[in-house]
Amino acid sequence: MKKILSIIVGLILISTITSCQNDKKIIENDLKNLIEFTRNGGYKSSNHDKMAAITFEAIDEGYKKMSYKINKTTEENKNKIIVNITIKYPDLSGAIEIFKNKILEERQRLLKSPNPTVRSDDEMIKLTTQFLKESVNEKLNDPNLRYFEETFDIVYVKHNDNWEMQDSPQFNKAMLFNLHFNSFTQN
Repeated sequence: MKKILSIIVGLILISTITSCQNDKKIIENDLKNLIEFTRNGGYKSSNHDKMAAITFEAIDEGYKKMSYKINKTTEENKNKIIVNITIKYPDLSGAIEIFKNKILEERQRLLKSPNPTVRSDDEMIKLTTQFLKESVNEKLNDPNLRYFEETFDIVYVKHNDNWEMQDSPQFNKAMLFNLHFNSFTQN
């Protein structure tokens, strides 16, 4: 009887360890898929608000210069997995200043024009996208472009049998290349 009980306990332990390994692999694959989805332009098929669509379209080229490595995945408990990741990405924070200047130049041009044209919302979105994309590309093509390399944890928590990534400001910063749109509204 003890032998059967030992075998059952052993099988339960093996299945638990296998289950943990599977969950860790699922999480790693989920994170890799998310990054690759974004790098490969998958955001184009997603429903975002207009500003998010403009931003992703503008920073698209930056993903070619980004690299990442999953260092370690640990299961803290049955409902929490932590992924330690290193991401190297271009610092595009200066692109916002370039963007601001382009907007101000366009404003000045319109103010000086004897017949300023009123633009539709679609035209404004197109122009904004163009200016932001030009600003980002100018920064990406700068020979003095700086890179950040950061290592941090991303936490996944299990809710109703589904793993969900918790908000990670460091991950967001890396995936948006250190762009701070709140600085656009300041000054």
